[in-house]
Amino acid sequence: MLDRIDAAFAARAPRLVEPHTSALRLFNGFTEGDPSLVVDLYGKTLLLFDHSTDGDEPKMASVVELAKKRWPWLKAALWKQRKSPSQELRNGTMLLGAESDCDRRVEEDGVKYALKLDLNRDASLYLDTRPLRQWLRANSSGKRVLNTFAYTGALGVAAKAGGASHVVQLDLNRAFLNVGKDSFSMNGFEVKRADFRTGDFFVEVGRLKRENALFDCVVLDPPLQSVTEKGRFDLQAEL
Repeated sequence: MLDRIDAAFAARAPRLVEPHTSALRLFNGFTEGDPSLVVDLYGKTLLLFDHSTDGDEPKMASVVELAKKRWPWLKAALWKQRKSPSQELRNGTMLLGAESDCDRRVEEDGVKYALKLDLNRDASLYLDTRPLRQWLRANSSGKRVLNTFAYTGALGVAAKAGGASHVVQLDLNRAFLNVGKDSFSMNGFEVKRADFRTGDFFVEVGRLKRENALFDCVVLDPPLQSVTEKGRFDLQAEL
């Protein structure tokens, strides 16, 4: 299996250029032969998403060693055991460097995105939504945009970078939205507290309606499952 991973690393290697501030997927095990593993790169930080149930640390260490041999400039590696009952292990275990060595931002098409790689079991920036960020940059000029289930607000950042006149970010978790505020600051966008709304989607949408808030574009990207006192989403069961 290491041979397949190394082959995938070699195929992506031409895209890894100085100053190493971009983010990309180095190995997608779901389509490249090992559905238990996904390896991403955020700047100079390697992220290993372990979808197994047993947590094979020697295997993860071998992958890190493989990457470090190919790219000596790597400074950190974080192993996320996504199916672990431990929140701490889902958030990540350092296999290379220290938590302080993890990158705090990346750049994509000239836009800066703040990172907090150990914030939860994900990486605080979803690589697979890059096409949507590109679309928002290309189609948001002069528009009012509402980004619901915003997580760390990357889609709202992309819309603002594309010239949106007003962006409202909405999420249940304030810690996630704080990362979005950092992204706004990094890009020189004004951070208005009222535009980062923490609360239940169903409640906040009702408030926006009462405020007569109108938007040209609404991003509706709920998680697969979400349950609150006011409503629920279960995309797996209901689609």
